[in-house]
Amino acid sequence: MGKQTVIQVSSVSKSYGSNKAVEQVSFQVNEGEMFGIIGTNGAGKTTLLEMLMGLRKPDNGRIDVLGVDAIMEAERLKEYIGIYLHSTSLVDKLTVREALEMFQSFYTRKMDLDVLIHQFGLEPYVNKAVKRLSGGWQQRTALAIALVNDPKIVFLDEPTTGLDRQARTDYWSLVLELKRQGRTIVMSSHDMGEMQRNCDRIAVLRKGSVVKCDTPSKLISQIPAGGLTMEAVYVHFAYAEV
Repeated sequence: MGKQTVIQVSSVSKSYGSNKAVEQVSFQVNEGEMFGIIGTNGAGKTTLLEMLMGLRKPDNGRIDVLGVDAIMEAERLKEYIGIYLHSTSLVDKLTVREALEMFQSFYTRKMDLDVLIHQFGLEPYVNKAVKRLSGGWQQRTALAIALVNDPKIVFLDEPTTGLDRQARTDYWSLVLELKRQGRTIVMSSHDMGEMQRNCDRIAVLRKGSVVKCDTPSKLISQIPAGGLTMEAVYVHFAYAEV
């Protein structure tokens, strides 16, 4: 029996003036899947994610997330999704526990914060200001914030940017644990190696359009030159005209 579709994107477009940020994009994401989105800067990744999260309205098309119309029922949708904060500036002056409590207060659905703190190894830092944490621990706190409402889908936009190798490894371990728990993960990243190892499928965006969407192995097999990595996929499909 196939996995249930939890995100359905149908002919979605979004423009800013003459700039077509997203153009006629369609795809689906299945329950429990780690779905990656890659593309060059300006390809439309962040705009697409914001529309999936109900934070930005498309000009055309339809987006259904967990059976909810992401355009018309954005307030209802927020209870069931987790959003990674790319910047911690909103919580810099708060302690880790205060930040978690503040964001949890925005939701009806709630996860046990003590369980969450233990899961992320945050016990030594709960009373420390977020701005005094290292980059890796700030990112870890931001991911924990995305889970305060026990979401079914977690959206991550370039979560490992600026992290050193060990911090990236630790972060991906946490993300994979979320997947093992049955959560659906939708993320954009420039870390092609980790995307290749961990994503079930990857959509390649170029100039606002999805030019390819498949498993990492199948994407790699489609490169005429016989590339062996997602780096080759990125270079060939995100940049080249095909």
